[in-house]
Amino acid sequence: MARSHTKLNSLFVGSIMFAPYFALLIAFGIVPIVVAARTSLEASVLNPDGGPLNYLQVLQDFRFLPALLNVGIFLILYVPAMLIVVAGMSLLLDTVQGKWNISLRLAYLVPASLTGATSVLVWYFLLEPTLSPYQDILKALGLTQGGDIWRAPNLAYIFVVMAFFTGAGNWIVVQYGSLQSIPDDILEAARIDGASGPQIALKIKLPLIKKYLVYMGILVFAAGLQVFVEPQLISASVYPGLASNWSLNQLSYSFAFQGNNLGAAAALSLMLLLVCIVSAVVLIFRTDFFEGSGVKRK
Repeated sequence: MARSHTKLNSLFVGSIMFAPYFALLIAFGIVPIVVAARTSLEASVLNPDGGPLNYLQVLQDFRFLPALLNVGIFLILYVPAMLIVVAGMSLLLDTVQGKWNISLRLAYLVPASLTGATSVLVWYFLLEPTLSPYQDILKALGLTQGGDIWRAPNLAYIFVVMAFFTGAGNWIVVQYGSLQSIPDDILEAARIDGASGPQIALKIKLPLIKKYLVYMGILVFAAGLQVFVEPQLISASVYPGLASNWSLNQLSYSFAFQGNNLGAAAALSLMLLLVCIVSAVVLIFRTDFFEGSGVKRK
């Protein structure tokens, strides 16, 4: 009887704690998806009949494949760079303890405080040969004009650099926190067995934070798939037209606010959502995300 009462209390308390999140999920997650699904079937000037033809219209648009290719290249560069560098730096920060440790953690957060718009401005001045504080280095490399750097083939690399330095520091601190959750007795046992620092980092710590890295990979992939601010600001203000409809989100923006085609914009948004969900589900189940974590024993 007492056990049943305890379970009811736990269920009640858990429900109270979950209720605010559930309400926000419904208001700002489920409802927008339902509205987008309805909007994606609405008629437009180019598709008076509406319906599923809006999805076909997006796929047949001449800007879709180039934007898809741009985002694909961006993700191929961005996601592995984030995972490798963040994992490496957080392991290094956790392994090498010293008086500068706290200062370094704070330093990693400074770039993360820059918004996408501010990051674009900062990197424009850093990469513009006529304005950059590193213009001597750029000139030595043969880069004397903005057009030498700000070219269409270079945009994916430039946007990766912008996004990386905006988000990496924040994730380093997060993964450092995940490393702090590893029990000391596991690490001490590894040292007693003769494991070196690199061995402990790669064979003990890294497997134990695998779930955190998977979670990070999902969010980084979703954010990269929806890249918008960097190309939009470059194209709208710095170099007009250079990155016009460069990304899929920009194409969705063009459908909605330049082509007055909300149906196609909503259809493309739902396509991106579906890709994110499928990728997350595959990654979660391929990495045993919901199973107990631990170091594999031979």
